[in-house]
Amino acid sequence: MKMKNIFALLFVIVVIISCGEKKYGAFTVSGVIEHQTNTKINLQELPFNGSQPVVVDSTTINKNGEFILRGMAKTEGLYILSIDNGPSILIVNDSKSIRIKLDVDNYKSYSSEGSPATNMLHQFLDNYSQQYTTLVQTFMRMDSLQKINAADSVVNAYHKQREEELKSINNYINTFLKSCTSPSVSYFVLGKAFKTMQLEELQKTSGIVAEKFKDNLALNDLKKNIDNQIANDPKKAWINKQAPEINLADTAGKIFALSNLKGKYVLVDFWASWCKPCRAENPNVVAAYKKYKNKNFTILGVSLDNDKEAWKAAIVQDSLTWQHISDLKQWESSVVASYKLESIPFNVLVDPSGKIIAAALRGKELEEKLNEVLK
Repeated sequence: MKMKNIFALLFVIVVIISCGEKKYGAFTVSGVIEHQTNTKINLQELPFNGSQPVVVDSTTINKNGEFILRGMAKTEGLYILSIDNGPSILIVNDSKSIRIKLDVDNYKSYSSEGSPATNMLHQFLDNYSQQYTTLVQTFMRMDSLQKINAADSVVNAYHKQREEELKSINNYINTFLKSCTSPSVSYFVLGKAFKTMQLEELQKTSGIVAEKFKDNLALNDLKKNIDNQIANDPKKAWINKQAPEINLADTAGKIFALSNLKGKYVLVDFWASWCKPCRAENPNVVAAYKKYKNKNFTILGVSLDNDKEAWKAAIVQDSLTWQHISDLKQWESSVVASYKLESIPFNVLVDPSGKIIAAALRGKELEEKLNEVLK
């Protein structure tokens, strides 16, 4: 073989080896921590299965604020860089060498080199956190207004603002995921989407991401989990079935039946005074009742309480001014079996003929469904 051909062959071999080199394996995280010395710093892996973080390495920040940590990974993943009694930041091992510069007094403005995915995640968190904080403040303001029975016009204005903010943050998530080149960052962002997206939208979004990173097991498992939740969604199981009769005592001890309300649209609301998610959802239910009570609509509150006084007190505290019934048997209540209750809050919307036309309506879904049927 001619020397020229040998050099050409060697060049091809080197290129093949370089292209085929594993992207993952040993990696280091090093850098400088300002305003913090002689303090322990940890590198923790954040498992995709929801388990607790696992410490990969730890060291002490030296007198110059410098540190170096080492890890080993078979694939790209999420890691927490954590300072004892100090801040933590998220990083991604998409590089063999990642450098961090962080000022403990202004840790949210940290910078990173060598890891495009870490920079991408940092950018997402900055924008997302601002929008989510605004959204939470709007929710809290709505809750306060409803508790003091503010004018419907004021509450409705905040309701509209909340819906616009939800739409905005979900649009940001979807736009970010379209351009995101990291499967680990995409997984993290989908986790945030659970807070603001309805399952149907989340299913569509996770499907697009899973298709984009076909070989990523964590993303495919997440998509399957969402698909299973949709398939077992109680909203679908009850549709077009007759609502099982309910005969329970009201707060005065008098028996009241669901069938007494036949001819109206009835939201049968299963809740309890001890149920924090129920109490958190009550302001939305109160707002819906105020808006639609004069449109052939009412609510029947069915409680899984076992303490009558606590039940009655919660009705007053949350301004639940509709019919309430309970047998005070908590999870031994007769309604648990007849409505296949596994958790609360839960509700079904019954039409004037006694047929269930919707179930598990919460937040904006309740508002949208009532607006659809009670025009």
